[in-house]
Parts: sequence; structure tokens; C-alpha cells
Amino acid sequence: MNNISHFTSKDEIYEQASLWISRIDRGLSEDEKKALTQWLNASQGHRRILFELAGTWDDMSVLSELQSLNPAMSARPTKSVRRHLYRSRHAIAASFVVLGLCLTLFGITPWLTNDATRPAHAVQRVATAIGEQRDIKLADGTLVQLNTNSIIQADFSGNVRRVTLKQGEAHFTVAHDHYRPFIVQAANNTVTAIGTAFNMQLTDEDGFELVVTEGKVLVRDLLSTEQASDATALINPDIQHDKKLLVSGEKATVKGDISARLKLKPDVMQQDLAWQQGMIVFTGEPLDVALKEIGRYTPVTFKITDESLLDKRVAGYFKVGDISGLLAALKNSFNIVHKRGDGLVIELYQATTGEQGS
Repeated sequence: MNNISHFTSKDEIYEQASLWISRIDRGLSEDEKKALTQWLNASQGHRRILFELAGTWDDMSVLSELQSLNPAMSARPTKSVRRHLYRSRHAIAASFVVLGLCLTLFGITPWLTNDATRPAHAVQRVATAIGEQRDIKLADGTLVQLNTNSIIQADFSGNVRRVTLKQGEAHFTVAHDHYRPFIVQAANNTVTAIGTAFNMQLTDEDGFELVVTEGKVLVRDLLSTEQASDATALINPDIQHDKKLLVSGEKATVKGDISARLKLKPDVMQQDLAWQQGMIVFTGEPLDVALKEIGRYTPVTFKITDESLLDKRVAGYFKVGDISGLLAALKNSFNIVHKRGDGLVIELYQATTGEQGS
């Protein structure tokens, strides 16, 4: 008998709950509804944290969906949660009344979202599952395309719009605001913008790949705190920051310092960001590199059992998550066949004479 229990940390539960909120917001499949019900029934902590995030999300459709899925959620929130939400909402409402009066008296343009009927969320956390992609709009109007297996957290509670890319890849089309820089933190650096578009992909815990698709951004390390000068540098083209300013069409690896800096042609940039259209483009990458990229979009793991295949190079367009299409292409182009291994492992090897005609 197995008496070992595996405990999930509170941070992990919050990440799982954030992922469920994202899925509920875009609509659940029948299988996802069953999985969510099981997750809710597994722990009272799961239900409490999910209800808390649903209240923070401030979307009654999410709360209604939760109540319809699980009887345990059909009850009203606990007294402490109701009191917390009641006080929070009234405190926020009072704050915005005072803020509105101040802005009117001093003639300052408010930084609120276009929807003036309700205040923007101060903190927002969004996640995607493996193979899932999602478009979201942040509180300031910034558009984010979130790629597979990714997590971001946005905090607009201060005078700086701050986002942390915790995992995966995201493309940001930043709402313009000279007075509130938009800063994305990833690994050991930050990327600052005031109204531009760029793509960031974490490559490991220490670095990320940056592609600027519009305007310009400023790259700094985490120790830099001169946020006002960051905004000034982006507004004034005469100010440079020791070659840490990247402009539209440039791609670089950021790992403390900036390296592998390239100027991309428009067609190459489109290929690099083809994931936004649900595609992956290869232009001669080694097979193992291509399989690693494809593996980001599926729980399947590829295993090359024949070392001679490592010299093969792959070119072409592939639909993300289309494993059958990939295997067919490998068979037709390279005579590479496959067999199912343990679990979700697919083993690839060179076809023998008897297998070539099958």
C-alpha cells in the first residue's frame, strides 16, 4: 500500500486555478468540465482559491459556470471571502471617485481603460496549457498573444505598467502611454516600451529571445531602476543607452547582455512569428532542434533512436499540434518511420528495406 502523499504548494494551486479561469473564460469542452469537477472535489483549498480568483477576475459568467459545474461551488462564498470582496470593491470604487476629482481639478488625462464604467484590474494573471494559444487584452488596452504553455502576470497598481513573463512566449502590442512605461520582466532583464510591439520567448531560466516587430524597446538588467529615463530614451531618438535600444525588425538573444543581434527581413520575421497563425516554419534546422520546437505544442515526446538522423535538416511549414502530418512528412521526405514507445513517447528511426514501401 502506498502511503506517500504529494502536497501541492499554494503557488502551484494559484497557477492551476489561473489556468482554469482562462479556460472557463474561453469556454470549456466536455472533457475539461469533467477534469475541472475532479480538481474542485480534490481539495477545499482548490475551491477556495478558484473562487477567490474568479472574484478578482470580476466576471459573473465565470462564477456562474463554476456554480453549474460543481455543487460545492453553488453555495455563496464564505463570510470572510464575501467581506473581502465587498470591502475591496467599495475601497476601489471610493479610490476612483477621489482620483477622478483630482484628475478633473488638475486637468490630467486619466490612464484608465477606454471602458470608463469600471476600473481596470490592478493585477492580472493568465496562463495557457500545452497546445493552447490565447489572445487577451490587459487593463491598459495592451493586446497580448500568449503562446503554448505560457504564464504572464500583469501589475498596473503603480505608476509603471509591469508584466512578468514567468513561462513560455508572448507577443505584446503595447497601448501608447508616455507617462507610464510598459515593462516586461523575464529572466534577469527587463524590456521597456511606451507604445510598440515585440515578442519575447523564454529560452531558459537565464535568458530570452526578443523580436521587435514595431517601434523600439529598451533592454536593461533587473538592477536598473531608472524607469523615467527609460521612457525619455524611447521618446527622444537622440538619446541612446549603450546599444541597448532595439528597433523594429531586430532580433536578439538577451541573457544579461544582448547577443546574436540580427536585422530580420520582413519574410524572415513572419516565419519567426508564424506561431501567431498556428504554424511553425523550419528553414533547414537539424531534426532534433525541429522536434524540440514541435514538442512545445504537444505532450508527446520524440526520441531519435538512430544517431544518423541527427544530421538530417528540416524545412517546411507545419501546423502546430499536427503530429500525424509531421510523421507523414518525415516518412515521405526522409524515410523516417516511427513506433510508439512507453506513455506519450514516439520513437523515430530510419526505415529498413521492408518498411520503405509500407
